[in-house]
Amino acid sequence: MTSGLSVHVGKLPPMAVGLGLFLSALLKIIGEEWGYALFLAALLLLGIGIGIFSLFIFTHKFETEMLSRLWKWLLKWGAWTYVWGVAALSGFFIHETHAGDMELQWVLFGPAALASIVAVDWGLYKLLIGKNLPTWRRFGHLVTREKSDPAAMRRTFIDDVVLHRSLLSVSWFRWLRHTLIFWGFIAMFGLELLAVLVREAWPAFGGEDIWENTTHPIRLVFDFGYEFTGAMVLLGCILALIWRVMVNGKPEQKFADTPSTIFLLFVVSSGFIVEAHRLATLTPDPVYWLSFIGYAMVPFVPDGGFSAMTSQALWYIHIFGSCAFIAYVPAKRLIHSCATPVGRMMNAQKELLDQKRKLTLSGLMSDLDVK
Repeated sequence: MTSGLSVHVGKLPPMAVGLGLFLSALLKIIGEEWGYALFLAALLLLGIGIGIFSLFIFTHKFETEMLSRLWKWLLKWGAWTYVWGVAALSGFFIHETHAGDMELQWVLFGPAALASIVAVDWGLYKLLIGKNLPTWRRFGHLVTREKSDPAAMRRTFIDDVVLHRSLLSVSWFRWLRHTLIFWGFIAMFGLELLAVLVREAWPAFGGEDIWENTTHPIRLVFDFGYEFTGAMVLLGCILALIWRVMVNGKPEQKFADTPSTIFLLFVVSSGFIVEAHRLATLTPDPVYWLSFIGYAMVPFVPDGGFSAMTSQALWYIHIFGSCAFIAYVPAKRLIHSCATPVGRMMNAQKELLDQKRKLTLSGLMSDLDVK
C-alpha cells in the first residue's frame, strides 16, 4: 500500500507543472512558443534517451548502473516534458478558440489529434508493456546486461527490424509490400515531426514563416518527402491487396489484414487529392513537380481547384481519417510490426532463455514435490 501510494504521490509535482502550464497558456500568461519549446526539449530528451538505451542493450561498453539510471531518467523526463508541451499548447489553442482567433478546421483538428495520440500511446503501452508485465515480474531478475549477447541483439535488429530478412526468406512479395508500408509510414511520421518544428514552432519563435512561401527550397524538400513516403505506402497497400487476392482461400490468407490496408490506402489517397487541389490553386511552376503524384493529378482537378465546400470536406476527410488511423494502429495486426521484432531480439538471447527454462522447470518440479 505504501509503495503504491508513493508512486502516485511522486507523479503529483510533474502533474502540477502540467496543470500550471495549461492554465498559464489559457490565461495568455505564456505564449505558444512555450509549448513548442517543451515539445523540442522532449524530442531531444527522448532521442538521447533512446540512444543511451541502444548503447545499453547493444553493447557492453560503459558502466551498467550508470547507463541504466541515465536512460531511465532521460525517457522519464522526456515523456513528462512531452506532456507539459501538450498541456501548454492545449491551453493556448483553447484561449485562441475562445477569443475567435482560431479557424474552425483547427478547432476541430486539435481535439482529434490529441485523442489519436492518447489512443495510440495507451494502446501501445497496454499491448507491448502491460501484457508483458506479469512475465517481467516473474523472470525480469534473469535479464541482466552482463549475461546478454549484444552481438546477437545487433544482428537480429539489423536482420529483422531494419531489413526484415526473415520475411524475405519466406516471400519476396510479402517482404516488399511490408517494407514499403512499414518504412514509408515511419519516415512519413518522422517527417511530420520535423515539419511541426518548421511550420509551427519556428514562426512561433519569431522566425520566417517558410511554409507560406510555396517555392521556398525547404518547403519543397518537405513536399518531395511527403510525396515520396506517401508513394511508398501507396505502392505497399496496392501490393498488399494484390497479394490478398493471390492467397485467397490459401493458408497464407491469415497473414493478410485487408481492413487496415484499405483504411491506410484511403488515407494516403485522400492526401494526394488534397495536394492536387492545393497545387491547382497555385500559379504553375516547374518546381511543383517535386510533388510528383499530386502534380500529375492536377489535370483531373477543376481549374482553380475544387469549390470551397468540396476542398474543405476533402481536408476534413483526410485529416480526421489520418487521426483515426493512428488511433486504430494498436487495434489490428499493425501492432505486430512493433511487437514481432522485439520478440525476435529477445529470442536471440540464448543464455537468458536457458535460464528462464531452468527456472520454469524448477518451479514445476517444486509443485510436483509438494503434491
